[in-house]
Amino acid sequence: MARAVEVSIFGPVAASLDRFEVLVRESIEADGPPLAGPMGELFAAGGKRIRPALVLLAGRLGRPSDAHLHAALAVELVHAATLVHDDVIDRSALRRGRPTVAAALGDSPAIVVGDFYFAKAYREAALTGDAGVVGAIAEAVMRICRGELEQNASRHCYRTSLAAYRARIESKTAALLAAGAWVGGRLGGLDRERQEALRRYGLELGLAFQIADDVLDYIATEAELGKPVGHDLLEGHATLPLLLSELAEPLPEGRPLSPAKVAAVVAEVRAAGGPERALEEARRHAAGAREQLVVLPAGPARDSLERLAGYVVERRL
Repeated sequence: MARAVEVSIFGPVAASLDRFEVLVRESIEADGPPLAGPMGELFAAGGKRIRPALVLLAGRLGRPSDAHLHAALAVELVHAATLVHDDVIDRSALRRGRPTVAAALGDSPAIVVGDFYFAKAYREAALTGDAGVVGAIAEAVMRICRGELEQNASRHCYRTSLAAYRARIESKTAALLAAGAWVGGRLGGLDRERQEALRRYGLELGLAFQIADDVLDYIATEAELGKPVGHDLLEGHATLPLLLSELAEPLPEGRPLSPAKVAAVVAEVRAAGGPERALEEARRHAAGAREQLVVLPAGPARDSLERLAGYVVERRL
């Protein structure tokens, strides 16, 4: 994320995020080879840091502490580990325009690297001193794994139901954001009602984020994506822009599509208005996220959470 955008959205925790960046870089460097090289590349490639910022902003609604930095590290390390494993499963050579860990080390070592960072995330969660935090992050990882299995089972199923799509992105993306927001509120000493409001906020934010991400896969350029346009479809995954489009001919169920066919389908989905309709659904989830904020303490942190709900939908890469 560009620094100007980061400051405008995450202003109340910008200094904490700077500290977070130093800590995560030092933590990875301390792991030494062969871990530090490819994971350092992954983090150096950037990323929006929405997950750690969410932990820190939720904490700022109550009593922020060093425990929030441990929790932010835990959440971001979980996210990084899932990316490493996803790239093995999808056989992806690039992420954010750089070689994936699997491309650099091979599939088997990459799986071990991902496992290492899952374990490291749990250690950071334990350093918060709150067993509930460890449990919430573990539950999110379990949901992510379940979502990955469901996604794999539905590969090349191009007429997936909207309910199945919603369940998949809730597990794969929204669950971790919901956990991060809840953890931040819990560590900040907020009451149960406000913790639950933060969990719902994170869930709705995650749904909006993933739908918008799926839209970008149809409308962004390859240079912006750091991977081919229509990559999800090339991997056999039906996302909301496709599901909301009426194609001239149904796609062949159970079969992969050629790059030429994917390019043609992307063009047809664009012409059918699928991305615009999907983006409207993302905006509805963003509005649902903002609705959860009314019970939270007013101030700069809540204002940032409100801006974040808009940003995840309207952003470019």
